[in-house]
Amino acid sequence: MAAPLAFVSYRREDSSAASRWLANSIARTFGAHSVFVDTETIRMSDDWGARIEEALLSSTLVLPVIGSRWLSLTDTNYRRRIDDTDDWVHKEIQHALAERKRILPILLSRTPMPTAAALPAPLSGIARFQGFELRDERWESDLATLLAEMERFGFVRASAAKVRYPSPMVTLAELTAQELSDGLGRLPGWKVVLAENSAGVPAQKTELSKTFEFASFVDAIRFMGEAVPRIEEMQHHPRLENIWRSVSVHLTTWDIGHKPSRLDLELAQHFEELRQRFPKPRGSVSR
Repeated sequence: MAAPLAFVSYRREDSSAASRWLANSIARTFGAHSVFVDTETIRMSDDWGARIEEALLSSTLVLPVIGSRWLSLTDTNYRRRIDDTDDWVHKEIQHALAERKRILPILLSRTPMPTAAALPAPLSGIARFQGFELRDERWESDLATLLAEMERFGFVRASAAKVRYPSPMVTLAELTAQELSDGLGRLPGWKVVLAENSAGVPAQKTELSKTFEFASFVDAIRFMGEAVPRIEEMQHHPRLENIWRSVSVHLTTWDIGHKPSRLDLELAQHFEELRQRFPKPRGSVSR
């Protein structure tokens, strides 16, 4: 008998961060081959559509991840995407229903289960299934309950030890290109940099970076220290590098796959304001 496979169905604009976290948690608990999620499982040379269809056929459990915009997102002509028969989420749900797959809708941040009346007719059957809540404020306990439920469906833990998972801010969204451009327009000297990541996380991370120069080494160290209260208040921790009279600040949001979010723009603005409290280095030119 083939090992059970969970298929994670989601919309990027609605639940990309939470879906990646869910898939990673399943993989760490039941093994890498226990879950399929398109961005992690499909290789560059693969036929995208064929791999999704193959995984759907092989799946024993389909997990539609439903956030607040899952039902309402529209295409460029302002038509609901869920109504489009060529939409991948539409096709995934329709296939799961037609093949009588076990379906467990994952409801994020207290999103209600869609009613049959709100869904296109071919997908209305999903409303019969009871959804499972993954709440921001109880992510770890809800996730533990979900993984225990998956054991009842035949999934086998790779290790007997219980895994403790961090709590991502699943309601965060990656900045759009326009939001990032507008934000950087208000932050002179900041730039977008691709950086290598450590083992066990995505190969690259996207950071917002800037190097600040100070009049002395003491000022550079004080600058980092005085940033700590705001960093702790936001619970958003930057990568800081000090070389003599300079401090390089690197900001990224691991909750959404090491990409920029509104938290990075907010913290960058705080560093800008904090820098004004320190004297300029001798010989610097005001701009």
